Amino acid sequence: MVYLGLDCASPYLALALYQNGVLARFCEEVGRDHAGRITGALDALFAQAGLTPHDLAGVTVGVGPGSYTGLRVGVAAAKGIAQGLDLPLRGESSLLALAATALGEGRPRGVVALDARRGGVYAGVFRWRPEGITQEGELVKGQRETLQEQGLPYFEGIPPDAAYLAQCAARGANTVTPLYL
Repeated sequence: MVYLGLDCASPYLALALYQNGVLARFCEEVGRDHAGRITGALDALFAQAGLTPHDLAGVTVGVGPGSYTGLRVGVAAAKGIAQGLDLPLRGESSLLALAATALGEGRPRGVVALDARRGGVYAGVFRWRPEGITQEGELVKGQRETLQEQGLPYFEGIPPDAAYLAQCAARGANTVTPLYL
């Protein structure tokens, strides 16, 4: 079964196809041009893997927190694909996708943050385990300096791991509601 993961909550447009491993991946910093780039990037992603959207078994989209417009673009694209092909759609925290990039066996726990402007960040504490990444406590919108002083490794400005989101699609559908903090 092939799964699609996508995230547009940060300045990155992140897409991946997953089936027992990454089949194709696209991650590029696009600023605020997610809407102008997502269709072409999806076409290139499927071409790279030698697949079509009809090969998909499910879709997971990063639901934020993050860029309001980026979230709308990502969720709309994911819903369009899922509804058009009658696929299960799953929403996961975009910070979870960032944690998948930052954490691993050598760094099992840390604060993952995404710029919220004016010195603020959207953040959460995450823990990596071989069976997956979990969120500890609530996601917050807070001041960067306060969160950097928690004594944990701090990660910000990193791209999301859309392949991790794609793997989450195997868990089935859930409610896709953007997280606006």
